[in-house]
Amino acid sequence: MLQNISEEKIRLERLESLRQQGINPYPARVEREQTTKEAKAEKEGAKTSIAGRLVSKREMGKLCFSHIKDESGSVQVAFSEKELGKEKYKFFTKNFDLGDFVAISGEMFVTHKGEITVLVKDFQLISKALLPLPEKFHGLSDVEIRYRKRYLDLLANEEAMKIAKTRSLLVREIRRYFDDKGFFEVETPELQSLYGGALAKPFVTHHNALNMDLYLRIAPELYLKRLIVGGFEKVYEIARCFRNEGIDHNHNPEFTQIEFYWAYADYNKLMDLMEDLLPTLIKKIGLPLRFTAEGQEVDFTPPYPRVTMRDLIKKHAKIDIEDFPDQKSLYKKAVALKVEGIDKNTGRGKLIDEIYKTFARPKITDPIFVIDHPVELSPLAKAKEDDPRYVERMQLLCVGGNELCNAFSELNDPLDQEARFKEQERLQKEGDEESMPYDADFVEALRHGMPPTAGLGMGIDRLVKLLVNAGNLKEVILFPTLKPEQKL
Repeated sequence: MLQNISEEKIRLERLESLRQQGINPYPARVEREQTTKEAKAEKEGAKTSIAGRLVSKREMGKLCFSHIKDESGSVQVAFSEKELGKEKYKFFTKNFDLGDFVAISGEMFVTHKGEITVLVKDFQLISKALLPLPEKFHGLSDVEIRYRKRYLDLLANEEAMKIAKTRSLLVREIRRYFDDKGFFEVETPELQSLYGGALAKPFVTHHNALNMDLYLRIAPELYLKRLIVGGFEKVYEIARCFRNEGIDHNHNPEFTQIEFYWAYADYNKLMDLMEDLLPTLIKKIGLPLRFTAEGQEVDFTPPYPRVTMRDLIKKHAKIDIEDFPDQKSLYKKAVALKVEGIDKNTGRGKLIDEIYKTFARPKITDPIFVIDHPVELSPLAKAKEDDPRYVERMQLLCVGGNELCNAFSELNDPLDQEARFKEQERLQKEGDEESMPYDADFVEALRHGMPPTAGLGMGIDRLVKLLVNAGNLKEVILFPTLKPEQKL
């Protein structure tokens, strides 16, 4: 830190010196005709005009070799006293620091060592950097700094930039996929007077002008389904969502997901679609369908197995949930199984989910559709006609039970929906902070009629984490939520 303060002081002195010489260290305009990548593709003798950050500087008497870096890459540049004249060459060596942005015009040539280089004919300072590059630009390994100062991470670590660009490409391809299938992209409120669409604890804020509390959305689901009621048949939203929950390698309080709703479809069609979408996306970012993630080889070649949650629990926890038909008996069994995160007020649905998460999910590696969840777990999903204790719901999981998507045949019976909301309301009164509030307006919308509809939500952060083989969700979120920095 002291070294940085000293370095900054020196750079501030140089900045003042430049200004006293009548030089603007932060001009408004710059001429750039090529990227560094385009310049390197030119033939010897070709003229070029580039701009970028000065990332190396190696003086050898009357010659100084440097590298200029932009988003496309970097190129070597040669400052020569013979070419520039004594005064201009000295001006560069004495006033320019690593990290400064410079515009250069020159001519391409190849050095004796075979490196493509720009012979500088003229140059201009276009932005003075007052702090040095991290660790002399040879890499940034401090994880805390990498997450708090992502701009330094992107500067110093090529992998960080690669992940950021992969994520951007993936989102672009997701949009293209759904646009090509006739879906309309829409926007729904992030500030909501009533939260819903998932079992989660919301963030609460306050609107001063209206003098009312509002919630940051936990999911766009209930608004997207209102659009289906209104006549849309295929809609999607790439939505920023917020859940007031814990932070770990697989969770961040704000995250991005795509949710889409498809009229006249059911959850079987959604599974078919996912078996097409995921291989398409994987190929678009240049990966094979079989790759390594979290130290395990995973194969996304479809089709993927479809197994009920009940059967997975039978297989891994060695119990049949139908042997425990009420909350009291299942809670007693969950305690005997040493399931954590439950108490005597935990509803039967959440008990089943915690048993499943404890025993079954960690055993999953290759993609698998977990289907037909208990009705208590899914207050927005349509019950199975042959067994209304379960619903037409699926989750796609892989590698240690990481959930890639969650989907239903949507409940469109307004009376059934009303009854399930009331059950959620009862659980909330008994202390379940993740239960869903009663949404009278949504029930009213359903009373106007909603066609049979299937809906799906897929976490984009988790998908990117999987595809780039990152160990932590913070690696794929440019600005993750962090604890306040500890001041010494």
